[in-house]
Amino acid sequence: MRRHRTARGTLFSLLLVGLAAASMTAPSASGREHGVPLLVFPLIEKTELWDNYGDPRPNGRHEGIDMPVPRRAVLVAVESGRVEYASSSRGGCMLYLNGRSGTTYLYIHLNNDLTQGNDNRGRCALVAYAVRDGAAVTAGEPIGFNGDSGDQDGNPGLHFEVHPNAGPPVNPFGHLRRARRPLFAAKPGSEFSLGLRGKLVGGGLGSVTLEVVRVRQYPGGRWLTIDARTVELAVPAGAAVASSLPALSGETVRVFKSPVAVAAFTTKAKTSLDALVGTPGALQLRRLSAIP
Repeated sequence: MRRHRTARGTLFSLLLVGLAAASMTAPSASGREHGVPLLVFPLIEKTELWDNYGDPRPNGRHEGIDMPVPRRAVLVAVESGRVEYASSSRGGCMLYLNGRSGTTYLYIHLNNDLTQGNDNRGRCALVAYAVRDGAAVTAGEPIGFNGDSGDQDGNPGLHFEVHPNAGPPVNPFGHLRRARRPLFAAKPGSEFSLGLRGKLVGGGLGSVTLEVVRVRQYPGGRWLTIDARTVELAVPAGAAVASSLPALSGETVRVFKSPVAVAAFTTKAKTSLDALVGTPGALQLRRLSAIP
């Protein structure tokens, strides 16, 4: 386990490496900037994303983006790669994700609590991570749990850094703003189904569109509040749709003038990246009903 990092993400041995990657360049057609690929957002639960990179801090210039999120929120791999445990007095429990692109991502202030309270009694290796040290992971896979370890005690949130070519940090804000938002986190190929709550905003041509604000993953899981987003589900033959809802049949896609509050449940399926990020049609509707 690495122990020399801090929440500032300062690595003096890397300051002269990859200086060209630290300069701002326009994204290419593939969505890359600084050689960093299009990412999967590191969080599922609702958060506030704003550009606080470079802000002055007591121990120096801020080298990442801070996002508030509840304690023990699941953290996901933003890119496929390999993970490495780390820790320090200021950063607390940390995780490095060494992406296949050559970019290194830092997840800082992970969980260090044994109970639901802020007890600070958990060992990083036992309570901060969802995978073993050195494990190969796939984009969208759960890799750890958010917390308030290190100098963030009592203020849970994720500090996230992006280091192209394992060099100096660059501003993660643009990468996070463009990132694909996951609806859930799971290992590729594992079986899942989802519960979705929000509003029915459109349908037709074998699909239904929801504005989703809450999601639950089965098996297990709990209802999570997420940033509102539209999700298009395929409607296979045999899907159960409440008769009180607007008709979803027809040869055109309709946008409903008066969205209806609904709960939707998807069919069981095998986890894929398309399913994780809610690519249109990747999820199939099993049941749709109105809710008060």
